Amino acid sequence: MINKTLQHGKVRYWALIFSVAAHATTLAVFTGVKLSGRMNEESPQRPALNVQVIERVMTQPAPRPKPRIEPIPKPVARPEPEQPPLIAEPVEPEGTKTPEPADSMIDEVPPVVHEVEFFGQKSIVQRICYVVDCSGSMYGQMYQVKEQLKTSILKLNSQQAFSVVFFMEGQKILTTGNGSLEPATATVKSKAIKLIDSVRPGGSTDAEHALQWAMQLKDTEGSRPEVVYFLTDGFDLDSQSSALFVKRVNHLRGSLVPGATLHTIGFWPQPRDRQMLRQLASNANGEFIEIN
Repeated sequence: MINKTLQHGKVRYWALIFSVAAHATTLAVFTGVKLSGRMNEESPQRPALNVQVIERVMTQPAPRPKPRIEPIPKPVARPEPEQPPLIAEPVEPEGTKTPEPADSMIDEVPPVVHEVEFFGQKSIVQRICYVVDCSGSMYGQMYQVKEQLKTSILKLNSQQAFSVVFFMEGQKILTTGNGSLEPATATVKSKAIKLIDSVRPGGSTDAEHALQWAMQLKDTEGSRPEVVYFLTDGFDLDSQSSALFVKRVNHLRGSLVPGATLHTIGFWPQPRDRQMLRQLASNANGEFIEIN
């Protein structure tokens, strides 16, 4: 009895275990199937790549960029230049002449003024000679004299003719123009200025020979000076010698250049020299200027 009961209890025990195991297995299978289906839905299977396709892609050259195509500009129509209106030229009737312009309508070329100025003394002439004392007593005044000379010469025009005569010890003379009155061209002026810059005072005063030389000068047409500028600082002459000097200079002028004007310039002259220079200018329609 007891054995039957034990056997019957074992059977029940194993039946219970088998039932639990069956249920557990069924549950596990169901759960696995469900999970497998969900994973299949979430992660779809990717198709495998063919090896030949991969090699073909790797060996294919890089694609070239497409060429840039610039848009063709549209032609712009340029406006045609405006033509000036045609104006018919007036036709003069036969038998008529165009009147000549009146003399007042013609612009006349202003004449060249032949002016010369030296130490403020002005003259309107074409032929000029400067006679300048270059003795030793003029040493302190030569700079001023040279500057006035150069300024006067540079203002001359080419239609005027001139010469410069420097006198010094004895009858020594330095002159421009090779013994004639030369046209005041740029070349002649340049040579004269070089001579002026080169002279140095020296010796005693002997003016009569220099004045005679100046009054005998001629230009290319054979005409003599119209004006003579005579500059000195004085003479070493007594009253009798001074009177004789004035007389001889007046004679030279009357015989060589009777119509010429003689202007005199005195540098710090003594009273006797001042009187003599003033008289020389007065006899020759000139002026006397004293420089102190």
